[in-house]
Amino acid sequence: MAARAQRELSGRVLAVTLRSVRDLDIAEEATADAFLLALQTWPDRGIPESVEAWLVTTARRRAIDRIRSAQAARRALIRSAGGLRQVDPADVSTEVGVVGDEELRLVVLCCDPRIGPADQAGLTLRLACGVPTAAVAAAFLVSAPTMAARLTRARKKLAAAGPNLDLPDDATVDARLPTVRRVVHLAFTLGHTAGAGVELTDDDLADRAQYLATALHVLRPADPEFTGLLALILLTRARAGGRLGDDGHQVLLADVDRRRWDREQIRRGLLLTRAALAGSRDHLGPMTAQAAIAAEHAVAPSLAATNWRRVVELYGAALSAEPSPTLAVARCVAMARLCGAAAGLRDLDEVLALGGLERYPYAYAARATLLDELGRQQEGRVAWSTAADLARNGAERDFFAGRAGRPLPVLSADPDGGLASSADEEQT
Repeated sequence: MAARAQRELSGRVLAVTLRSVRDLDIAEEATADAFLLALQTWPDRGIPESVEAWLVTTARRRAIDRIRSAQAARRALIRSAGGLRQVDPADVSTEVGVVGDEELRLVVLCCDPRIGPADQAGLTLRLACGVPTAAVAAAFLVSAPTMAARLTRARKKLAAAGPNLDLPDDATVDARLPTVRRVVHLAFTLGHTAGAGVELTDDDLADRAQYLATALHVLRPADPEFTGLLALILLTRARAGGRLGDDGHQVLLADVDRRRWDREQIRRGLLLTRAALAGSRDHLGPMTAQAAIAAEHAVAPSLAATNWRRVVELYGAALSAEPSPTLAVARCVAMARLCGAAAGLRDLDEVLALGGLERYPYAYAARATLLDELGRQQEGRVAWSTAADLARNGAERDFFAGRAGRPLPVLSADPDGGLASSADEEQT
């Protein structure tokens, strides 16, 4: 139970503790102390009635203890400095700031302009969402050691703010929200297709991302991009039941059993998509465009009956608003549905030639699919094999290796590969 609580609640406990002490080092250490104490005491004493309340209270107490210890050690230095402000443990605060939701507030704090945009996203995934470093590395198409070094540097920059790590006003929050939106979308993508492990999905992370997307929509309900983000997540999750066949293995979009889709969730997602489109006027943002793509898939009775012309048009809008090599791959596959496999393959090879997709398995899976459709099975098997080598989780590896006709590989403990957006993999 303690291990499960750590997976599900680490971000929230850290956020509340950080709100109290406004020192990232102390908050992280105190949060780790709380979960360690849970692992040590719960087996004998039993699970508390309110797990979250117990963890938050314990983390706050440990944070206060650390503040007192640090202040005792620094007291002589503080006196000689003539007026350096101490943090009084009695002043530990729990006030509600400009972002009332604690988990969302932690995400906004991590998107600090003192660190670069990519590192903001990586730090948020690691601290606020509890994503393993290997999976964060897969999301950014870099190796795990490289990402670990980047996260360490970013964390030190954020921790250097000390008690000044705060969100003073709405203007500060608004300046960070575009990055927050991208990070939440990335977190959902890592849940929709796990960046590490054996299973195809990480449902805990997908749940957390959906919660954060909902909180963003509540915070800024008139912003079509936050409405579009929530719509995209709902529409994508509504169709999750069709991703696996009766044998439990991943299937191609053409083989999906659409009867397994959650129609009520699709209805909710479609309503939000319409609202996002209505609020976009002349400018279609990337989240709204991707939500509209997901909506086209959700309402289509079959692969052949999908409005591929509209899907291609929407991918163009998404790419214009926010260029992405993975979205470009998805557009190529949609183009193949509209104009034929040969046309799609030509476009895809042009996109691959630009570089940046060498670690992205679905680029090679898309190419393999089109080669198979053109009767070039030998080349297709090579592309499927490359996708299997780049796969991020065991389910992907099994699927790609099976399509390549080779023995199923052994799952690496530290998989390395690329990550698509949640809309991209719909096409393969």
